[in-house]
Amino acid sequence: DRVYAGTHNILNPFLMQIVEVGQGTRIAGIAALLEQALLAKPALISRAEKWTAYFVTLLLLAALLALASWLYVDPSKAWTVFVAVLVVSCPCALSLAVPTAMAAAQGAATKLGLLMVRGHVLEGLTKVTDLVLDKTGTLTMGQPELVQIPYLRADYSRLDVLSLLAALEDGQRHPLALAILRCAQQENALASTLLQPVRNQLGLGLSCGNYRLGSAAWVGMPMVPMTSMAPATPIGSKAPVAPLSGSYGEVYLSDQQGLIASLLFIDTPRAGIADLLTAAQNNNMRIHLISGDQLSTVSWWANQMGIKLFRGGFSPEDKYAYIEQLQKVGGVVWAIGDGINDAPLLARADISVAVGAGAPLAIAGADAILTASSLAPLARVLQLAKKTQHIIQQNLIWALMYNLLAIPAAMLGLVNPWLAGIGMSLSSLAVTMNAWRLRKG
Repeated sequence: DRVYAGTHNILNPFLMQIVEVGQGTRIAGIAALLEQALLAKPALISRAEKWTAYFVTLLLLAALLALASWLYVDPSKAWTVFVAVLVVSCPCALSLAVPTAMAAAQGAATKLGLLMVRGHVLEGLTKVTDLVLDKTGTLTMGQPELVQIPYLRADYSRLDVLSLLAALEDGQRHPLALAILRCAQQENALASTLLQPVRNQLGLGLSCGNYRLGSAAWVGMPMVPMTSMAPATPIGSKAPVAPLSGSYGEVYLSDQQGLIASLLFIDTPRAGIADLLTAAQNNNMRIHLISGDQLSTVSWWANQMGIKLFRGGFSPEDKYAYIEQLQKVGGVVWAIGDGINDAPLLARADISVAVGAGAPLAIAGADAILTASSLAPLARVLQLAKKTQHIIQQNLIWALMYNLLAIPAAMLGLVNPWLAGIGMSLSSLAVTMNAWRLRKG
């Protein structure tokens, strides 16, 4: 298996062969993305530069026209008017209207925790019609938590089970083991004393004398359907609840007498997901949840989050085709993912964001990288994108109105060159200060 720099090894030791150094490493790839971001030019800036070129051409024609007219009317004022027209005009304000706003907004987004790799992100977010989310690692943290004990043998209490589990899992680094240890600590369950060493059977589970902890096959019994078990005991509560169909996984504990307890794990929702979904709904976006997980799990999470459009069992090719189909019917797609399976999805979407802790291939295909662990910054960036558009519109309107008033006044000889210089400077300053308001997000 290929291992990337920054990968965490959480279980057994392994041998690693270094195959890439220098420019082939992950950090070099991120540096290359940043360099690419500096070279990329947003469409808004390109259009503003084109408008500026047209403006300068018209300005020169207006100055020459004023010069010719005053040479005929009053030659003594001709050159003064000519200079005043050239000075009072403010192509600078027009040129600065978009870049200053974009630069301030991208700086604010970076402070919020979103690193923009490509310049069209802010402009594109204002046009999005569909938000497509991956599940594991994006909607959820990929960090399981022990939430229920659906089955508990009569001769064991919940505290007895947690104490035994803590002893079995002591020193283990598997995600489910860490979830058990966290739960035991929260319940103040002290680890039991084991008379024999714990053995880790890779891919199966743990064994210690007569105790076995792991899958149903490993403990030597058929899987017990969740719906047929006794009412579940939620961790930290004595009130029974219905079994969760969106479970992360099921683990069984047994001894020579049979099943002792059944443990139900569920993934942890990523912080800020509610803020992101609310912001998307407020902007009339259709929200889609697609995942490689089984449909029942995806359906449970979609219902929990209020997402009506969802798909399960999707391969990377399926995700790519799903985005493509949305675009064929006129959708502008914003995709968020984190894994290698999400790389085609992110590359295909109109706007794509990769969770920063995700796979390098996903990051390489994304337009922006979320460096924060919460999704809340994306909701704020969505508001920032709309605010940026308003600031740009204000700057362009101001630059247009100033030039429409100042240039005719200069052509009529009503503005001296020194006064024209002050007006031009103040116009550029007004545009810059207006854009500066975006720094705070």
